[in-house]
Amino acid sequence: MRDTLACMTTDVDATAPDHGSVELSADGTQLVFSGEIDKDVVRQFRVTVRPADWPARVDVREVTFMSSAGLELLVHLARKQKRSGGELEVVEPPTSLRLLLNQTGLTRVFRSVPAPVTPA
Repeated sequence: MRDTLACMTTDVDATAPDHGSVELSADGTQLVFSGEIDKDVVRQFRVTVRPADWPARVDVREVTFMSSAGLELLVHLARKQKRSGGELEVVEPPTSLRLLLNQTGLTRVFRSVPAPVTPA
């Protein structure tokens, strides 16, 4: 069962995985969220990635659902950055996730940034 506060997006590629994941990028500079970010995905992330390794950038372009547990993880990531004098960057939230972040006031906690341009 999903948490009460949730976000369903329709503007994400339909081939995105149904079950979500939160993974540390190979170079360790960002987290990549994809699919459905629920309490089970967040729990798995917390047992596999130490808070000391949490980066300042989160790519959420492939998120299809985010529960309150996922939102809470974003808050914890932002607080960690703030304690060290930084700011969490969230890469291109899908439209309905961006609306949820606005409605909950979480856009004041971190900064949305565009995806990096890849050379052609």
